[in-house]
Amino acid sequence: MPSLVSTKVLLSFTALLVSLSMMLPAHASKSSFGSLPDIKVPRWAESYKKQYWNLPTLLMLAGGGAAAWWLLRESDKKGKLATARWSGAVEKQAARKTAFQQINERRRDGLTTWVNAPTITPLPQPVKKGKVVKQFKIKLQPSTLLIPDGQRGTAVCGAPGSGKTFSVIDPMIRSVIDQGFPLLVYDFKFPGGQAEVHAAYARKKGYDVRIFAPGFEGTESCNLLDFMKSPEDAETAGQIAKVLNKNFSLSGGKGGDDPFFQMSGDQLIKAVLQLAKKTNHPDFLMCQKILSIDPSELIDRVKAADLSPWIKVSWEQFMSMRQSEKTSASVAATASLMFTNFVSPDILPCLCGESTIPLDLNGKQMLIFGMDQNRRDIIGPILATVLHMIVVRNIARKRETPFPVFLDELPTIALPSLVNWLNESRSAGFCGVLGYQNMTQLEKAYGKEVSRAILSGCNTKFVFNPGEYESAEYFSKYLGDEEVHFKQKSRSTGKSGNSKSTSDQDRTKKIIAPDEILKLPSGSCIFINPAYSNKTEANIPLKLRIRIGKSEMEKRAIGEQGFEKLIKRLKKKTKKRGITVDDIRAREVELNRVIPAPPKEGESNQTNNNRVASTLAELMQSAAKEFDAVDEFETV
Repeated sequence: MPSLVSTKVLLSFTALLVSLSMMLPAHASKSSFGSLPDIKVPRWAESYKKQYWNLPTLLMLAGGGAAAWWLLRESDKKGKLATARWSGAVEKQAARKTAFQQINERRRDGLTTWVNAPTITPLPQPVKKGKVVKQFKIKLQPSTLLIPDGQRGTAVCGAPGSGKTFSVIDPMIRSVIDQGFPLLVYDFKFPGGQAEVHAAYARKKGYDVRIFAPGFEGTESCNLLDFMKSPEDAETAGQIAKVLNKNFSLSGGKGGDDPFFQMSGDQLIKAVLQLAKKTNHPDFLMCQKILSIDPSELIDRVKAADLSPWIKVSWEQFMSMRQSEKTSASVAATASLMFTNFVSPDILPCLCGESTIPLDLNGKQMLIFGMDQNRRDIIGPILATVLHMIVVRNIARKRETPFPVFLDELPTIALPSLVNWLNESRSAGFCGVLGYQNMTQLEKAYGKEVSRAILSGCNTKFVFNPGEYESAEYFSKYLGDEEVHFKQKSRSTGKSGNSKSTSDQDRTKKIIAPDEILKLPSGSCIFINPAYSNKTEANIPLKLRIRIGKSEMEKRAIGEQGFEKLIKRLKKKTKKRGITVDDIRAREVELNRVIPAPPKEGESNQTNNNRVASTLAELMQSAAKEFDAVDEFETV
């Protein structure tokens, strides 16, 4: 029923019209308000025309009609038991309008992607329509699915084989490439995953494609300490330490369940990074060398060294644990184990020296992070940390275009700031597309509360078959109930005979039940997007069966056919010099220079310094011979 306030307002409005009509004279229709149209009526109706065909009567009828219509409308709206429904033509038209505007504006806080690409033709001259400058002629295909408002986050849920990557994530990546925006892609199945499908296609579209996949040939290098401005940059060191340690715990490292060890480990890694940045070899190999020193000796050396107070303050927490040797040794051993895992002939060259990975992504640049399945426990923390730092760097500066980040199989890495990016960095250009299998998998990696926060930060949702009941039930409740009308017939028998009666019944049911979600075939999904809306509602869902068109399959074939050629080209371009024994000795000498070792028993400080200088001279001679050999090889 309508509310009391709305009823009073309508009655007052009707009374006003009636009063106005009573105040008007009978001839008002011909004098003040002009002549009413002359309608030809039968002779027998002439008297009724003269009596009722005047403005006062018409005002009364109009007021009564308006009041009746409003009351019926309000009664219908308020009396519904449930309001869930599927999108129709009105909602699709609203989404199309939003999508066309975002495609034309190319703003950093407005990204539209799609499945089955429309035909987009640049106009010879931009045309201004109201506030929108039209740059393209856009023609939709019958199978085109527009996905507006990418800056508001996208979550794609589906079990293996449900079609979430093939039907949605892959076409979205291609749509970003077609629009010429920079993008970052996390490929959990490298080299046979999304890199194989998209890298060569992006290259053909004029992209500068880079791959960071430690352990594989052709990978770029990234020295994480390059993100630090100076040894005193404790904030950046703290971010690197937090993400590294979080992912080390996720992959099975020690101390992940104990908050004290987690925080102590973060603080120690932060201090080590700052100290390594102070040296002439700021890299992970130097960090490993620092942590290879006995904890008690390390504390003594840091205390005695001539270091900035901003570096020493980061060491104070570790120094305070000296009274408890077991605790300090445990924290140091865990941190040392993490860095020792990275000391491998295949991995270490990707983490040392000058970074070749592009830190600032602009224009047609594509950066792929490739996971090594055989060494995911070691590679995972590196990939997650570099990815985290790249995203932070790119959304912290002023951007002109969106910054799409595709994270399929999200639960395999831990990104502590992901919730903040989704909820706070939309205006900065962050457009996250997250893929996961089901709620159980996501909650295991991120916890229940954070998982819910991640999903609430993703306004666009694709729900494929999750393969487990808990996720299906969650999304069934999320979509809500719809009202169902049906007639109930009853029959009764008595002394006076049989009688039949029919009554109208209103009930509610889930718009889609959990068992229906679990029966969705591959390629079928529920799609929710804020742009699919009307004047009073948004996020009205669609039930889809996605079929990938011929043009999309042709683009996919281009990527697959050209991938091997691209990898060969990258191998030639990014050939790296390996880490030698001399490199390791050089870091030991440099470490003794920055935090000198205490003199051996019976040895003076001068003798100790001479020993360090002698070792350094030997290293310089060895390096000179190596460079001469390289020059001779290049000359030949």
